[in-house]
Amino acid sequence: MAVVSRPLNDSRRAGLLRRVRQAAPSLWMTALAYMLLLVLGYLLLTPVLGWGQRRLDDLRYGFPRSTQVDGFVGHGEQDGEPTHLVGLNIHGQISILELPGGDASTLRTIQGPYLVGADGPYAVPMLTLQDVTGDGNVDLLVQIRDEVVVYVNENGTFRLVTPTERAQFAAKVHGSQ
Repeated sequence: MAVVSRPLNDSRRAGLLRRVRQAAPSLWMTALAYMLLLVLGYLLLTPVLGWGQRRLDDLRYGFPRSTQVDGFVGHGEQDGEPTHLVGLNIHGQISILELPGGDASTLRTIQGPYLVGADGPYAVPMLTLQDVTGDGNVDLLVQIRDEVVVYVNENGTFRLVTPTERAQFAAKVHGSQ
């Protein structure tokens, strides 16, 4: 038996590989396609997620946005009923309703800040009771977005802090969150 060597006919296989390489997109084209897909996904999903968050807040806080808290703040609580505080966001104007000792006939209104921006009517005023001044009276903290407004409990009512007090209380307010 004689051994004969001859070259393999590989032209059909080489032609197929050449056609596959020509048809395959380059790395840059693939990266560009992925980037366009990411940007398009972001542009489409952001409004959908924002809409969904707004509907979830509608279920959680209602519209107009409102929250409430009960606590013993020292305002007409002789019968043992806590004071009821309701925070309302009506068209971007924050209002706090205070029912001292839970008595609706002695309703007080505390005017809060006016919210600027397109999402002003949708911001939720979160109410917290905490002694910020250290005088033993519970003060009212209203958190809207990332800002906290402090109302000092003084002489049987809540008042807005002065600019000099604001610097004193800033560390206490932000340290408690």
